Amino acid sequence: MKKLILLGLVLTVALALSACGGSDNGRIQITVGMWPQPYLSEDHAMFEEWKRMFEDDYPEYEVIAQPYTYSVDTFFPMAQAGTQPTIFQTWFTEPEKLIRNNFVRSIDDQLAELGWDEHLDPYMRDSLTFDGKLYGVPRDGYGLGLVLNLEILAMVGIVDDWDGDGVYNIYDPEGNPRYPTTFDELGEMSEFISTTMEELYEQNVAGLILLSSNNNGGWQFSNIAWNFGANLQIQDDQGNWVANLDDPAAIEALEWIKEMRWEREALPASASLSYGDWYNYIGTNRAAMAIAGNDALSLPITNFGMDRDNLAFVPMPEGPHGHQYSLFGGTPYMFSSHASDDQVLGALKFLEYMGRSPETSDIAEQSLRVGRITAEAKGMPIIPEITPWINDDYVDLVERIDQQFINVNMDNYQSFYDTIFNIRRNEEPYYSQEMYEILDSVIQQVLTNRNANPSALLSSANNTFQTQYMNNVND
Repeated sequence: MKKLILLGLVLTVALALSACGGSDNGRIQITVGMWPQPYLSEDHAMFEEWKRMFEDDYPEYEVIAQPYTYSVDTFFPMAQAGTQPTIFQTWFTEPEKLIRNNFVRSIDDQLAELGWDEHLDPYMRDSLTFDGKLYGVPRDGYGLGLVLNLEILAMVGIVDDWDGDGVYNIYDPEGNPRYPTTFDELGEMSEFISTTMEELYEQNVAGLILLSSNNNGGWQFSNIAWNFGANLQIQDDQGNWVANLDDPAAIEALEWIKEMRWEREALPASASLSYGDWYNYIGTNRAAMAIAGNDALSLPITNFGMDRDNLAFVPMPEGPHGHQYSLFGGTPYMFSSHASDDQVLGALKFLEYMGRSPETSDIAEQSLRVGRITAEAKGMPIIPEITPWINDDYVDLVERIDQQFINVNMDNYQSFYDTIFNIRRNEEPYYSQEMYEILDSVIQQVLTNRNANPSALLSSANNTFQTQYMNNVND
């Protein structure tokens, strides 16, 4: 009996040490969930070097690699078992859900201890603040815009190398944009491209690719609907949040997609396109334009060998009633609800070694440079990031480093960066991923059925979304 009691005490102490991040060597363990897989050799080596430097400077800590890519299907079982990493990456749509399930913890005290609390971009900070508490820090932000395949646009005579520097220009010699600035122009240009590529080159090229599966269709559609004037979630007269997917402006936006598919014949025939398809179509010259975020522009280049000089990125077009928004999301770092204060503090300090903190130390600057050197070695386009930190010394450092590493013609990107902070709009506040999934089905039906009724489809989707999800918001 004494042996059993002793064994029970040992197990209790071991579990307690595990919960507070202790280890056999007495060091505080931090599991880092965004660790690259070993086959990503350049990124993996970079993280290993950051680990070495961090542990040299903070010997009380031990960094444990835990490669993990967030998904609801895998994270919820992991969190319910209490095995989620100390720090991990997710999406801006997820914090409210993770907080409600007690999977993550607030970090206000630790940020204040480091003096970082006043350096966060207020817009991004709001996305991670609930009931007055801050639950994470953003890695970066992204805004949706239009990706342009300049090679295809040049083939149909829309763009040219007017200044003779070997790179196509998206402005003509008089300074006029040669890209669509409105949804009317987007429809006309998409149709022109598809028709001209067929007539001149006998190639089946989509003027525009729109996604329609794995929640990506609803994600893109929400931005299109906003630009037509819709609000997909609203508060009623009693202040309760309700679904509004059948907003007349959303119906108009869905009618536009239907027209693009059946009358203009400017979209791919496939009705089940997911995230990987946009950069496949762009990178293999099967589409001229796509909706994507500025954080993903390397994908057609690194995956399909596209020449980075044949890519441009411009703002989301303005809708027919004068509305213009860019869906603004990003990747926040969040912290396990099982993490101790010391673990959170250590995980935040590790961000400095990744170049993801507001610090401007030699280590932070070195990490920022290494990150760009690694990206450059992989052939990626180096363009400005939308950073979450706004302290002047950090902004100045990043801009100085960017000027040394940017490897694209910024004239083909600058309009996006000139407008993003004025037109950015956060994703809908409740059950966004679930809303996107429901909207996927609506879009698929429009793409497969010439006689689909957008109004009826969105009315049905709205009832489903309200009943299954939005009724829970005000409980």
